[in-house]
Amino acid sequence: MHIAIAIREAYLAVSARLSGNSTNQFISQLPARSIHAKLYRLCFSILGGSMPGHVSEQSQRRVLQALRDDGRASFAHIAKAVRLPRHQVASIVQTAVARDELRLTVSISPALLGLERFAYLQIAVLGPVHPARDALVSMQETTFVADVAGRYSIDAEVRVGPDPHLRRTLDTILQLPGVSDVRTTLYESIEVNRFSPFHTAATPLTIDEADRAIIRHLHTDARASYRQLGEASGLSPSGARLRFDRLLRGGAIKVVGIPVRTGQPETPTLGVGLRASVPVGELVPRLTALQPEFLAVAIGSFDFIATISAESAHELVETMDRLRGIEGVAEVDCWANLKIAKEQYGESDSLPITAG
Repeated sequence: MHIAIAIREAYLAVSARLSGNSTNQFISQLPARSIHAKLYRLCFSILGGSMPGHVSEQSQRRVLQALRDDGRASFAHIAKAVRLPRHQVASIVQTAVARDELRLTVSISPALLGLERFAYLQIAVLGPVHPARDALVSMQETTFVADVAGRYSIDAEVRVGPDPHLRRTLDTILQLPGVSDVRTTLYESIEVNRFSPFHTAATPLTIDEADRAIIRHLHTDARASYRQLGEASGLSPSGARLRFDRLLRGGAIKVVGIPVRTGQPETPTLGVGLRASVPVGELVPRLTALQPEFLAVAIGSFDFIATISAESAHELVETMDRLRGIEGVAEVDCWANLKIAKEQYGESDSLPITAG
């Protein structure tokens, strides 16, 4: 028994130095039949303890998916939904953040940022792509930039202020190294927007310095407690909660968990351009049923612009087959986002106070 206790203490000491699933990885690296692995399991069995246990990749994905729409979802609630202990849910999230696989952030309404026009750009480049791509990434107007497969070299989303901001932005892009053509599709309305509050024509909320302080702190810690938000804004915890709920309900902010996909994703996301043979209003509910990451009614080259993502290439193929089978879809053009270089939606701590 003394040997088992000693080994358990050693195990706990190692575990304390390892975060999240690192403990599981440490154990999994031990040869399955080694004396160390056997003693780890034996001593915990003798003492009635529990090993961390293996969490399947599917369960890990479900935990992270639960944070995409609500980055402040409670670990207890997620644990109940995915049938895992709360501490394992917390470990999965903390590990994903530490490995830069998940970014928990607050996204601000375009209206509060003074953004009025949205456009999807497909950019043709002659010669090396990286000078134009790097320049696009550095532009304040771009929210999404990716290398793509197909006729065009880069796709990008821009969000701009009142005219002639869009025209000036397009002129700037046309002057970037190697850019030979830009195909522009304007968004008329955004129907699905997983990682950002909806852009609406409604009068935006009036915000004051306390609201600004809450938003700034959420940029630093998207899951900050109401006590911490209160300390940052000079409010009580209950006052901070009321302010946060007001900002959330009013569509001013959305706290999200964005998967970090910069670099080379294992499974690419797909950009999709659609032409309709029926009024676009009839197609919107049929397309939203596919659960796209993003869907906009558009004007220009396409009637809709969408982003489709999945956990595997097989799922992407199935989704695209379902899309092509939807009545009223006349034409489908798609392109793979091979390398996402920028993905930031309404993340700004430069926030004007908007008059209501």
